[in-house]
Amino acid sequence: MQRRTILILAACLAICAGIAPLVAIAYLSQTRATQAEQQHLAEYAQWTLKRANITLTEAEDALRQLKGAHGCTPAHIVRMRRLTIDARSVDEIGHYQGGRLTCTSWGQVQAVVPESAPHERLANGLGLYLHVKPRITRGSEMLVLSDGAHNVLIQPQRMDVLLDSHITVGVATGQGRLVALSGKADPRLVERLTRTAESGTDEHHLFAVARTPNFIAFAISDQSAVQDHLGNELRLLIPVGLFVSAILIGVVAWVSRDRLSPQKELARAIRRREFVVHYQPIIELSTDLCVGAEALIRWCGPDGKWIAPDSFLSLAEETGLVAGITDLLIEHVVEDLTQMLTAERSVHIAINIAASDMESGRFLPVLKAALARSGVAPSQIWLEATERGFMDAEAARRTIEAARAEGHMVAVDDFGTGYSSLSLLETLPLDALKIDRSFVAAIGKNTATSIVTPHIIDMAHSLKFNIVAEGVETAEQEDYLRKAGVQFVQGWLYAKALPADAFVAYYRKRNGGKISPFLKLPP
Repeated sequence: MQRRTILILAACLAICAGIAPLVAIAYLSQTRATQAEQQHLAEYAQWTLKRANITLTEAEDALRQLKGAHGCTPAHIVRMRRLTIDARSVDEIGHYQGGRLTCTSWGQVQAVVPESAPHERLANGLGLYLHVKPRITRGSEMLVLSDGAHNVLIQPQRMDVLLDSHITVGVATGQGRLVALSGKADPRLVERLTRTAESGTDEHHLFAVARTPNFIAFAISDQSAVQDHLGNELRLLIPVGLFVSAILIGVVAWVSRDRLSPQKELARAIRRREFVVHYQPIIELSTDLCVGAEALIRWCGPDGKWIAPDSFLSLAEETGLVAGITDLLIEHVVEDLTQMLTAERSVHIAINIAASDMESGRFLPVLKAALARSGVAPSQIWLEATERGFMDAEAARRTIEAARAEGHMVAVDDFGTGYSSLSLLETLPLDALKIDRSFVAAIGKNTATSIVTPHIIDMAHSLKFNIVAEGVETAEQEDYLRKAGVQFVQGWLYAKALPADAFVAYYRKRNGGKISPFLKLPP
């Protein structure tokens, strides 16, 4: 009987010992997971608010610079146009006179567009109009800020930030009118957040709010996001009696998680050299000859499926693995095309450089050593970096100057989609500008983007840049670009990105022995 009592007591104690820590740790895990997600949302709310304030500041600065300007003179229109191009947040500027819109940053206005009262006034005195459908450009609904005789049009999406998939963010005015919302959210919750501006939780959601006198920004996620965090915590907690099983399950879970981690998988792919390079031909419009190609990194996973470059390149930049990919890209270009490049000195290959490498210049010694071994001339390797690579202007300048001193040409890639302004481009010793495919696709279409395309080309000409247009798919686009003075094009109209052997064959077939004059660095 005593033995039985001890066994029962021991069993009860064992159960208590197993359950009590589980309950305590489960509660602690729930609290920590909720706090982590709440902090995550608070950061997104602050980022969104910061982005909204930056947009407001840029718009306010543009309006301030136009104070006192009257009449739709050519100089006034040019000034509005320049401010539109320079301010990344401003899509269009309008001028009102006599109660109607008389001109915009794109020219005189013939249609009758009467002036109306703003929906509200911001704390800084600017008039605010919401959900305005442009009468001239016929684009999507815009946000409008006005001051005196001028107003600026802004896409509401410019107040958004890059998001995790489970998070919704929004921006409202200080008086609670909704300005922009990314994704879907419970309208009652949105109304509550814009009215009370309080962070917290409810039965289904977590939310965080940040505000200034002008704007309220909020971020929302489902309670299921907390459960995702909580699962990792609870996976380690099992009764003491199943300790060995818990260790085995933990090892299996850890190994599986490690192998399936996108970062670890990418690092492993770099070590195993699972990447290849395809080459998209670049055509010189004046001669219709192929003068080179853009080297595009490609990753074929262990299962034989190609992985989208956008997904693994963004991950590589976030995790610091992009340097290894850049080195592999350089290595492949030299291995693939040394014979062609040493025989055809007029051919160049454009290599994409990540923002971090552009700031540090780390890749230059790697490239120099590879070219020295191969005999390929530095002038045959162009370097391309997106506008994000020039955010640290001084660091970018040092890298650009060092690259040009070696003989490389340097281009700004995907221009118009990032954060560059004319003033920044004027200060950097660049050689070429690549027009993003979104602007090429707009050619011949009556869209707001199509209006911007000729201004980008004119700007590049004024800076004496070589111009490369990406994503050319139709003869109409080609004809437009040729007449506009664009020197080089690439896109599916000519060829998709090709493996090295196919690119060499394409080059020989298209050129038929003809050679384009070799491009020299400008003085």
